[in-house]
Amino acid sequence: MDGTLAATDPLHAEVFADVLAPHGFTVDHDFYQRQIAGRTNRLIFQELFPGLSAAEADAMSDAKEAAFRAAYPALDPLPGLHDFIDAASAQGLRLALVTNAPRANADHVLSALGLAARFAEIVTVDVVPRGKPHPDPYQEALRRFGLAPHQAIAFEDSPTGLRAALAAGVPTVGLATTLTAEALQALGARWAAPDYLGLSLPALLAEAG
Repeated sequence: MDGTLAATDPLHAEVFADVLAPHGFTVDHDFYQRQIAGRTNRLIFQELFPGLSAAEADAMSDAKEAAFRAAYPALDPLPGLHDFIDAASAQGLRLALVTNAPRANADHVLSALGLAARFAEIVTVDVVPRGKPHPDPYQEALRRFGLAPHQAIAFEDSPTGLRAALAAGVPTVGLATTLTAEALQALGARWAAPDYLGLSLPALLAEAG
């Protein structure tokens, strides 16, 4: 979702910077990529604050995400996203949102992008035993659709997301919103593009087999 539907990582970085500054952390690009990008909030906060309980980390996460939603009520979709989703729907493909974000964020982002009714399934970090980079979120989406991994295509922008999709056996498109196309392919993405304008759904389906 973040980085695959909208380029929200810089927005999240700003909110994390505000939340963590009172604790002495400076959230620059390197810090964000190393400590935050693509990871679950619980893990982020527990690593930054050793000894923090799961409940305490979740409380910090809830406050941070509420601040994000309040700060950014409107969002811009990645170029070509709506046309790509229309093409997928026209092909009879079912769409699942698979994200490490909590459900409240998923609902907010989908609503802000005008996509609330376009995803048949939404798998958030709240409903799986483990978030990305573990395969659990993708395995749950496959289970709900009754599909084998090779019958799906994933879209990811982060190392943790790619590891999750690939660990579930799903061929993956890398969207170069936070990493370069070369870095995404080095991590295992079969395809890479800056946004949906550079992607052909018929070509992806043909190559995926």
